[in-house]
Amino acid sequence: MNRKTGGSAGKWAAFCVVWLMLATCAEAQSWATAKRSVTKIADGVYVIIHKDAIYASWPQGNTTVIVGDRDVFVVDACFLPSSAMEDVADIKRITSKPVRYLLNTHFHIDHNAGNSVYMDAYPGIDIIAQTSTRRFMDDANPAFASNVIDPHGRPSTVIVPSLKKAFESGMGDDGKPLTAAEIETTKRQLSEVETEIADYRTFRYQPPTITFDREMTVDLGNREVQVKHLGRGNTPGDAFAYLPQEKVLITGDLLTWPIPYMRMSYPREWVEVLRSMNRLDTEFIVPGHGAVLKDKSYLNEVIAMLDSVIQQVHEQASHLKVNSQTKVASVDDLHVNLDRFRKSMAGGDPENLEFWKNIVDPGMIGGVNQGVVGRAYAEETGKL
Repeated sequence: MNRKTGGSAGKWAAFCVVWLMLATCAEAQSWATAKRSVTKIADGVYVIIHKDAIYASWPQGNTTVIVGDRDVFVVDACFLPSSAMEDVADIKRITSKPVRYLLNTHFHIDHNAGNSVYMDAYPGIDIIAQTSTRRFMDDANPAFASNVIDPHGRPSTVIVPSLKKAFESGMGDDGKPLTAAEIETTKRQLSEVETEIADYRTFRYQPPTITFDREMTVDLGNREVQVKHLGRGNTPGDAFAYLPQEKVLITGDLLTWPIPYMRMSYPREWVEVLRSMNRLDTEFIVPGHGAVLKDKSYLNEVIAMLDSVIQQVHEQASHLKVNSQTKVASVDDLHVNLDRFRKSMAGGDPENLEFWKNIVDPGMIGGVNQGVVGRAYAEETGKL
């Protein structure tokens, strides 16, 4: 994901770029979330959608709470420790039963920073992750958290000063005056970045306590939770949870609404994982971000988009010209048209279009955090 300042004030790459990066029950098709909500979607199944840690810049992963006759199973632990504390307080209001399991669907810290909060609240808890996810969490997340609070880290030295400059001058980084709405958004984001830095002073890295390779099943007492890893997708270790009795699918960032996060992905494997998920009998799909989905329309659209990228890259790859100096072909010469999907997913919303440009746009193809086109080309040429 990318950080960006309010309106025209600028775009900000996530300060850990090494790794980060339609029928629904949604009220509006926007990726930004201004308000926290807790919704019961089935008997004993609740979805917590968190407000953005930094509005329209840094979202937090959804959390799902599954209550059995004996135990509670939670999927994902969001980005801000303070938000995880709110979640625990809500869970204790919902049920007196203990949270026995917490699943980290993948290594991105906006889905697992609250692990230690759950460990403190429920000392008997087991935290579950796919084997690769545990490895990537160990490698990336403590360093990410340290950077947040480091006086010399990117938030303190780049993001906060730039937001202050934009707010005080009323000018965006493009040299154009900010609108009144953009100034208010910038003011809000500045406050939220400062709050995030303070929040992360309470962060304690808590790794998963149980790892699995392909699948595991948990019995909560008359309620079965199936946990599966069917291949690489958005990350190397994506896991999802499925409740066969309730027909609820909880996807992590294998599916995010209304726009898929596609940097650092594995398109060919990912689309096959989504096809497997599509064969499950579902009434509700809980994405890693965004509103709960009531059917498979959006899932099918993401599958179609990945298929389109893979096919277009395949058709062009063998015709790319080789640079006479570097002796390699450049992915910059690939021309992949995703206009249909940008229209259906981002619509005309300016924030959605900006998010699409940063996360999906075929131009984002360079470096380790490359976009979906570059990743598809790497797969096509056997380099991924």
